[in-house]
Amino acid sequence: MFCKNCGSPLDDNASFCGNCGAKLSPKSKKKHSPVKYVLLILALLLVCGGLYATVGLNLRKNNLMSKIEESKIDEYVTAGKRLNSQWDKLGITDFSDKNDLLKDFKAVNKNVSDFQSCSKEVKTMQEEKANYDLAHENYEEYEKLLSDCADAIKEKDASGALELFQEVKQSFSDLKAANDDYIDDRIDTYENLDLKDAKDKVKTSYDKNLSKIHELAKSEDRDYQALQKAFNSMDQAIFMYIEPKNPLEVTVQQVDASEFPKVKLYVNLKDPATQKVPDNLDKTLFYINKEDANQKYIKQVVTSVNQLNEKESLKINMVADVSGSMDGAPLAEAKNIMTNFINSVQFDAGDLVELTSFSTGVRLEQEFCNDPNVLTNDISALYTSDMTSLYDALYTAVERVATQTGARCVIAFTDGNDNYSSCTVQDVINVAKRYHVPVFIIGIGSINSNDISQITAQTGGAYYNINTVDSMQNIYDQIYQMEKELYLVEFEDSTGATVKDTAQIEAGYHSLEYGGKCSYSYTPNVLLNPNSTSIYQDGPEAVVEKYLKNFPQAVTNSDFSLIADCMKQGSAIYTEQEKYVKRSIDETLDSYEIVDTQYNGDSSCVISTRETYYVQVQGKALQLMTQECKYSLEKAGNDWKMTSFVDLKVTSRIKQ
Repeated sequence: MFCKNCGSPLDDNASFCGNCGAKLSPKSKKKHSPVKYVLLILALLLVCGGLYATVGLNLRKNNLMSKIEESKIDEYVTAGKRLNSQWDKLGITDFSDKNDLLKDFKAVNKNVSDFQSCSKEVKTMQEEKANYDLAHENYEEYEKLLSDCADAIKEKDASGALELFQEVKQSFSDLKAANDDYIDDRIDTYENLDLKDAKDKVKTSYDKNLSKIHELAKSEDRDYQALQKAFNSMDQAIFMYIEPKNPLEVTVQQVDASEFPKVKLYVNLKDPATQKVPDNLDKTLFYINKEDANQKYIKQVVTSVNQLNEKESLKINMVADVSGSMDGAPLAEAKNIMTNFINSVQFDAGDLVELTSFSTGVRLEQEFCNDPNVLTNDISALYTSDMTSLYDALYTAVERVATQTGARCVIAFTDGNDNYSSCTVQDVINVAKRYHVPVFIIGIGSINSNDISQITAQTGGAYYNINTVDSMQNIYDQIYQMEKELYLVEFEDSTGATVKDTAQIEAGYHSLEYGGKCSYSYTPNVLLNPNSTSIYQDGPEAVVEKYLKNFPQAVTNSDFSLIADCMKQGSAIYTEQEKYVKRSIDETLDSYEIVDTQYNGDSSCVISTRETYYVQVQGKALQLMTQECKYSLEKAGNDWKMTSFVDLKVTSRIKQ
């Protein structure tokens, strides 16, 4: 500082000037600038704001991470943890980086939300998918994609599910467009039908159905199922005037008339272009026409249609060659293949399997059974012997399986030519055709296939030739699948025919997509086993049926009283059978058929039967014996009694 009076320098803290002695003014206090306080406050605010911002960002991040973890979707939880790890490495002031990470967290959360929405939509689409089954090829594609997407959702494959969901939505859009085209095509077809020769009833039904179809088609939100029902109703009314787009091969493989007048037809249908059974055939478009006594075809009421693979059972008699040439490795391989086949059979659907083997005679290894463990144990116990009784085995197997209700077949394999049977090729064909049993045979190696092919061709079966035993597996599976693809068509015979009358029928299917029919002739021969429900409740047939069921026990137990009341006392048959039951013979009735009844007036008749017994004569081998009998009966009052044998002929004896 300097003196204001003389300008001399002043000492610090001096009160007077050292040069002129002038009194100095008191030193004023130094003023402090407020800027530093403002800066301090701002710094504090920044620190507090930063802390607040960091806490807020953490809360948002934690909330997003919590939602990700709650989803329990591995790929999203993993992505969230990776982002969380990056977050933890950031400093308190790395706001920009944290905001970028929050965007990534939000993207993962959106994926979680999209997956959850996808899951809900797919569930709804699965519940409603059947409503859109009209254009079937497009529907199958949509259904497949929907199923794949649902599987991905179930496995929590989120990325895969979301990707598939886009395809599902596109497929759904394509399906609706295809459905609309299908509807327009059907309407165009109906409108251009030529019905000038149709009956008035058909024309009235046509007009009514077409009006309903037009009404449904005009709706902006088309009800596809209602339209499908309307199409079906129209097709049923005018199906004979529709030209199908594709031909259909139709064949009747077998008939079951054991509950006559209810008749069951087992029908094979194939697209000749693909040799496969078309999917989703409309069950309402099967038809049966049957010739009446005036040779006029009458439409029958079809009461039920089902594909065997859906709910109907199959009865199979497996016939195994255990002749000497099968010894060692061939039999071991055959056992393995038969066991694998048994494990593929639908026992839970009611399938039954019987095991028959043949060599020097025929052995019933296991009666019809639904226990795979029992059957596989019996297969394991098979052993070989010398000769080859193929025809006897086939005859026995047909007789056995023919007593079963429903679809049935014989599947046999052999590696050699028959050299020991008492039955002939024609015997096998006759019995199989009589009871409508298809016979499938697998020939192994270089065997004479002429006779075998004749059996399979005439019974509705098939012959397969393979070089080695290990090739049998695919054929077993193929035969089984072919039988399971049969359609069971049930109808009630309304022509007034009896169970013994030969029937001429037309069986077919007719729709806009497929059409075909076949003619078929059959006599509904019903082969029964002793445990079957009696089909005759009164009349002479009921007497003969009771006699047949009781006769084996009467012979085995030497108890004539079991059959005495079926015969006229003192008659020829009464006297003869009273002596016969005392012989040293064991008999077991295996099956029987009441073939025919010929009346001679109101009080006498002759009944023809076909009977098969297991017969054991003391000191001789067990035999399966089939005989054809004719019994004479007379009526006394209200009761019919057997009086004599008109004829008895043994048609076969098969060594067991």
